[in-house]
Amino acid sequence: MKHTYTLITENHTVGIAVYGKKIIRVTFGGKSDIMPESMIVTAQPQELPSGSVTVEETLSQFCLCTEAMRLVVEKTTSDVRVFRPDGSLLTALTGHMLTEYEKYRSVGGSTELRHTVDGVRSTVKDGEQEFVGTAYHGKLTMRFSEEEELYGLGSHEEGFPSLKGQFVPLYQENMRIALPYLVSTKGYACLFDCTSMMTFDATDRRYGRWYFDSLGAIDYYMIVGDDFDDICRGYRTLTGTTPMLPKWAVGYIQSRERYVSQAHLLETAAEYRKIGVPLDCIVQDWCTWPGELWGYKCFDPERYPDPQTMTDTLHDMHVHMLLSVWPNMSGESADRIEFRNAGKLLGDGSTYNAFDEDARSIYWRQVNDAFFRYGVDGWWCDSSEPFDAVWGGTERAPLPQRMKLSTDEFKKYLDDGIINAYSLVHSKGIYEGQRGVTDEKRVINLTRSGYPGQHRYGTIVWSGDVSATWEALSKQVAIMQNYIACGEAYWNCDAGGFFVKQWQQWFGDGDYEAGKDDLGYRELYTRWLQFTGFTPFMRSHGTDTPREVWQFGERGTMFRDAIEEALALRYRLAPYFYSVHAAVTFDGTMPVTALGLAFPHDRTARKISSQYLYGHELMVCPVTHPMYYTKGSQEIAAPDRYLDVYLPAGCGWYDFYTEAYYEGGQFIRLPVTMERIPLFVRAGSIIPTSPVMQYVDEDPDAICEVRIYAGRDGLFMLYNDAGDGYGYENGEYTALEIRFRDSDGEIFETVSGCDAYRRRIRYRIVGK
Repeated sequence: MKHTYTLITENHTVGIAVYGKKIIRVTFGGKSDIMPESMIVTAQPQELPSGSVTVEETLSQFCLCTEAMRLVVEKTTSDVRVFRPDGSLLTALTGHMLTEYEKYRSVGGSTELRHTVDGVRSTVKDGEQEFVGTAYHGKLTMRFSEEEELYGLGSHEEGFPSLKGQFVPLYQENMRIALPYLVSTKGYACLFDCTSMMTFDATDRRYGRWYFDSLGAIDYYMIVGDDFDDICRGYRTLTGTTPMLPKWAVGYIQSRERYVSQAHLLETAAEYRKIGVPLDCIVQDWCTWPGELWGYKCFDPERYPDPQTMTDTLHDMHVHMLLSVWPNMSGESADRIEFRNAGKLLGDGSTYNAFDEDARSIYWRQVNDAFFRYGVDGWWCDSSEPFDAVWGGTERAPLPQRMKLSTDEFKKYLDDGIINAYSLVHSKGIYEGQRGVTDEKRVINLTRSGYPGQHRYGTIVWSGDVSATWEALSKQVAIMQNYIACGEAYWNCDAGGFFVKQWQQWFGDGDYEAGKDDLGYRELYTRWLQFTGFTPFMRSHGTDTPREVWQFGERGTMFRDAIEEALALRYRLAPYFYSVHAAVTFDGTMPVTALGLAFPHDRTARKISSQYLYGHELMVCPVTHPMYYTKGSQEIAAPDRYLDVYLPAGCGWYDFYTEAYYEGGQFIRLPVTMERIPLFVRAGSIIPTSPVMQYVDEDPDAICEVRIYAGRDGLFMLYNDAGDGYGYENGEYTALEIRFRDSDGEIFETVSGCDAYRRRIRYRIVGK
């Protein structure tokens, strides 16, 4: 039986739908279409067994109960309260309000081309305003308890340690990815199905006030769970499965702004193989096109004379290639002319209309004809928030002004109600286009913007063009936790910061004029790279200074050796990372968890944003302050080479390197060396490791050492498959469930899928 209900009052309608025993949808709107279609949510209300949902209704209240939650609606006010079955209040959503307004769009006007940090941009000035219809501004208030902490809302440059006490604008911009999704340490989450600009104001700490710029109805999903993993599974139920990334994506990805030719790209990859440093992918950034034809999807024949030989040579070295593509075009390229003749450009005359299915098909065909047919392995869909009004000038405008300038620019070309969703549909076109060509190569799309549900399309987002400062590095740690708390698994950042030097524009705010030759920058870069080794996608990138391993000194010097050790550690743990990524696909769990969500009953853990869990097993403690040099190669006279680390209560912890054991529930003062990122393993963990390889699958028959950390019973799913292609969707994988019984040290194995990709294993028990 499907459970959907409609409450009609004098001025509004409230729709309620059950999407599972732990998910209820609430829609507050007018008298018309109370449950609109969604770009975000793919699920439909579920049929539940008779008696599993109960409804009680009085003159003043509507109450719906499942075995996991109770939702009460006050009929006169439409206030909503959400309880656990034991009667404890999770949250209340009050003050639902819709205010009708008139929508206009800009027509006509003159077009101006601007050369920006994001390349050539087209903007329309002095257009006339044309009436297109009406919509609503919306608002509501969420009530929070004193003890809970909140995570989510996307990837924001401020690096919020918790969302309580914060004002968060939700619009898309370089260094800002808006996701209207909150998750609480109390065991619930709320997903707002809205694609317009929004703001979330929790400066009061007791309340979070939501303001929605443009919508037809206030539409949200309440998710409850036994723990964070359970909540993530609820999000997956609503928004769909995250496909597997290729296995090489857990390896190291080398990038810079930019490799200027086919020869430059191949020489760099060959040097990695020559010196024996691991590498799985190299990235070709912008300007592959000839001349000034910005965004033209082609290889300049002078600089890239033989694309097929280029990709074949890379593949012979077992190096993959990501390539930058753009949604905007300038000049009279064949691509832009085709879009213009088809009427598929937006009003700026430059950006293709990714909301149009036919336009997405044209875009993919151009990508396929220009690049994919030559064997390019994946995409860097840069600037996927394609309109910009604030990335220029020497002074940065205050945040409210930036928000208005940016959103007004979007609204020139897109309906008010969809300005946050461009990247979502752009990614959809890439994914569906490539899947339509072949199932032999998995889609991988590194892109700068995101939205709920975008994970369906093989995307990885990054935090934008940040500057090389220790403060920026520190913020990345919290930014990642908030983004992945939203149920979108794959995030990364530019190791070393994008801008290293001071530019005339406000955004170029790096601390290191000498770049790689500054010992202070070498230390920052090394610590940043160590951190990215424990993000879902380990990638180095930026401008101002090169980032290849050999740029940071000779072997035998401190920073060079530490960089190589960071890469070696990533490859030693490659079977672990790949298995964690498989859990994203098969189980709906996230690769990274904030300590507050992993240990919600530990008050100290709830306050810490400088540490996090990778998988369920590893606690990562990045070093985010200098210990050897400041900028200008100035040596620190009295360095503090210690890190205060909190070990959450409820379990024991092992130092990953020394295997020393510590009880949880305490701070320890840890001595830190340059070559190591502090790393702890939870008791009961099972960690598969492999020998260091030049690429992740260099020796598929190598023995996998599985380390079992005594002190608790353990469970881990060791996953392996062909490494690429979508055969796993048809059972072409080996999932080895490993169980450890701590009381007697017994190990049990169970295989699912098939046996074709089973690894050879050697067990080692650490501890008892």
